[in-house]
Amino acid sequence: MKPPFKPQAKELNVCGWQAVSTLFAQHPGEIKRLFFDAATGKRAGNLCSYLATNKKVYRQVSPEEMEKVAGSVHHGGIVAVIDERPLKKVTREVVDCWTKTRAPLLILDRVGNANNLGAIVRTAAFFGVKAIILPDHPAQAMPGEAAWRVAEGGMDFVEFYRVPALLEFCVQLKRHYFVIGTSLTGSQLSPTEAKVRGLPRPPAIILGNEEKGIAPNLAAVCDRLVKIPGTNSVESLNVSAAAAVLCWEFFGKGE
Repeated sequence: MKPPFKPQAKELNVCGWQAVSTLFAQHPGEIKRLFFDAATGKRAGNLCSYLATNKKVYRQVSPEEMEKVAGSVHHGGIVAVIDERPLKKVTREVVDCWTKTRAPLLILDRVGNANNLGAIVRTAAFFGVKAIILPDHPAQAMPGEAAWRVAEGGMDFVEFYRVPALLEFCVQLKRHYFVIGTSLTGSQLSPTEAKVRGLPRPPAIILGNEEKGIAPNLAAVCDRLVKIPGTNSVESLNVSAAAAVLCWEFFGKGE
């Protein structure tokens, strides 16, 4: 009897020294192949020794070949090839663990730009946010090669969860978390209100689409809508900049 067919995992290029060196430090076994230019190869000795010991491919290539391997000019002189990481499912056990540890959560509602996603991941890693929830929606950017590059190593400190319906997920999450949405019509943040100890439940922050913001039905179920105060010279911050401000307010100051 033939074994069941198992589809081959999609491969992903991790580009740039910071992303690759962090991957090597955190999950070296994921690296399948490594390519680098002459300049970067001078500091890749430890990586090459590890790959040689584990019978993995590593090779110095020309600038022209490097662009072909990376599929981009934005390779930073080094490319590690890994299997794409699957997104996790949110189960009752996962939510119970989040609740018990008061884990900070970021929820993205159709954030469509991969560079923005990467910048949000970098912010999340900086502030110790380990869980990012994404909707199963075609407009939502996924953690692909551009996001990995912009995250500058942050991908190795966060986990992505995918939910089929963000609205239903947030309705259920409200039993355990104080769900905060970003909105131009929301109340302005104040230093006193933003403190975590002033909330009845641990905070979960929703960031909306770059052009349309949070979906109206999703905004309606939030426990609170907030607006980041500014000079009104421009309408709003970029979503990745807003993520940094909100993570600092709700996750970065402690008790």
